[in-house]
Amino acid sequence: MSALKRIFHPTDLSAASETAFYHALRIAMSGHSGLTIMHVAGTHGSIHRDDFPSVSHTLEQWGVIQPGGGREAVDKLDMAVRKIVSHSKNPAHACEHYLQSHAADLVVLAVHQHAGVMRWLHHAVGTPVVRNSGEKALMIPHGIKGFVNPQDGSMVLRNILLPMTQHPHPQEAVGVLHSLLNQLGLDGGTVILLHVGNEADVPVVHLPADSRWQWQTQVRQGSVVDVILQTARDTDCDLLVMPTEGRNGFLDALRGSTTEQVLQKTACPLLTVPL
Repeated sequence: MSALKRIFHPTDLSAASETAFYHALRIAMSGHSGLTIMHVAGTHGSIHRDDFPSVSHTLEQWGVIQPGGGREAVDKLDMAVRKIVSHSKNPAHACEHYLQSHAADLVVLAVHQHAGVMRWLHHAVGTPVVRNSGEKALMIPHGIKGFVNPQDGSMVLRNILLPMTQHPHPQEAVGVLHSLLNQLGLDGGTVILLHVGNEADVPVVHLPADSRWQWQTQVRQGSVVDVILQTARDTDCDLLVMPTEGRNGFLDALRGSTTEQVLQKTACPLLTVPL
């Protein structure tokens, strides 16, 4: 799998989006990737690019660049940063329009778990954000710290859970996860491949031969959503990775799905890989 070279981060400038920003920046920095940050301001109020989270200030705090280095120091990291202000009335449509002409390898965004319905930038699931492109998405639920420390950019990512079924098959999700771990340069941890059901139905997966991580297969019985969430708690999971069906947009693919139900209650970031 190729590196994640084009990172797209939509933000509503909230505290939750700030957490997602740290994850987007850490991934982009590790891969010398392009990072596009978009805020949809609507038709009211004036938002300037200076109102966005500061990339240079954050990298200074992380000790990546020298204090006062500014944009020139960021450019030397071979990480192109672009900040966009949209005055569209609809955040989802604005992001969709941008992504139609600017492909992204990974979308990193905050999501709201509200009243049993996952919400993104105050718009309910089902609003198509990405059409016919199948962007991968790292979703950070509101109130979740995630695996990137905002103070110094360090990461705590030791236990990863990847639920798997025959349909959709998890092979591509395994490859995407392997690429992400390589890009972040993490020394190792444990990836649990969880199948809920009969052992005879466990998908055959080819594991990366060069991985420094331990890959373990577990088979459990019970309600799929409940078992996934309980296993995540039992293993002190730092990241969930779930393949999703359909390419009508990563939020559209969630509607009524196992992934959506897990996302409503998960206590860690969730990476979706559309197939």
